[in-house]
This record gives sequence, C-alpha cells and structure tokens, in this order.
Amino acid sequence: MLRKRLLVFALLAYALPGVAAEPAAAAEEAATSNWTHTYLKAADGQADALRQFIEQNWFAMDAIAVEQGLFKSYVLIENLAEDTREWDFIVAVEYFGDQVYADIREPFDRIRAAHETVLIDGKGLPELGTIVRSERARYLRGEQNR
Repeated sequence: MLRKRLLVFALLAYALPGVAAEPAAAAEEAATSNWTHTYLKAADGQADALRQFIEQNWFAMDAIAVEQGLFKSYVLIENLAEDTREWDFIVAVEYFGDQVYADIREPFDRIRAAHETVLIDGKGLPELGTIVRSERARYLRGEQNR
C-alpha cells in the first residue's frame, strides 16, 4: 500500500509541478513540532478528581487554543505503574515548530481569563494535586511524523 501511495505521489509530483512542496513542508513541520510534558502528582485518594479537573479546566482551554491555532494538540497520559510513583498524569501539549508556551502566552492568557474554573467536589488544583515538573520533548519517529 505504501509503495502504491509513493508511486501516485511521484506521478503527481511529475505531472503537477509545485505539488511536491506541500507534503515536504508538512513533513518538515511535523518533524519540528515539539511537546511540553507537565507531570502532575495527585493528592492522596484524589487521582480521579485530578483527572476530572484537568479535563474540565485545562482541556477546556486547550480545545479553544487548538481551535485558534495556538498549538497543535494535547493529550492526557496516565501512569500505570503499580509501585510508588513520582507522577500520576502527564499533560502533553504539542506546539508548532519550535514554539513554547511563552510564544502563545498573551492569547492563552485571554482564554484563561474567560474560563470559569470548574471545581471537583469543591476542590481546585491545590487540593487535588501538584505539578511535579515540566519538560520539553521532540518526538522523532512515529505515526504522526510519517
């Protein structure tokens, strides 16, 4: 199937000059996107509530940011380790190119100002968990970068 796609692309690129530039640019952009991973640790017995808080607050704002083109995507990752663990969740945000949060701070602050915080069982982030650390990463291989 991949060979067939490559053949069709090669024929189109030959027949329609300029068509080849778009996929190449898309591939370059995918290769240069980067992610910020924010690690969170739930307070004792609050993992499910912390997950709900992230989904109803952070992801509500992130959905607007993606719609406005501020960043590409976001995802929630859960730690499944059975033993003592340093973190319970990662909120991963994919930025365009080499952007970082500082590049979108001003428009994102407007989104945040318009958002009304949804408390979970009357609790906010300080009662539900803490941010352990934040790291930047670049995914080098995988489905998104094909």
